[in-house]
Amino acid sequence: MEVAQYTAQSLYVVYRQLPIEAQQAFLDLLNRETGDVVGYKNTEWLPMSETSLRELWDAPEEDYWDDLYAKQQAKN
Repeated sequence: MEVAQYTAQSLYVVYRQLPIEAQQAFLDLLNRETGDVVGYKNTEWLPMSETSLRELWDAPEEDYWDDLYAKQQAKN
């Protein structure tokens, strides 16, 4: 399976774990015209998803990905 497919599946899994309000805000963002996105600020929807994302990010099993990211950044 290609890396792009894994990435898309991972994003979808995270998206489905967000609160419904955050999912809808994300869909609204995607549906906007390109011109409207230029002035977009993450602060419009991030507060609605912060609790869910923090639970995901702070989970002990995520330490592996933090370590991997740190190693990759050290090589670059």
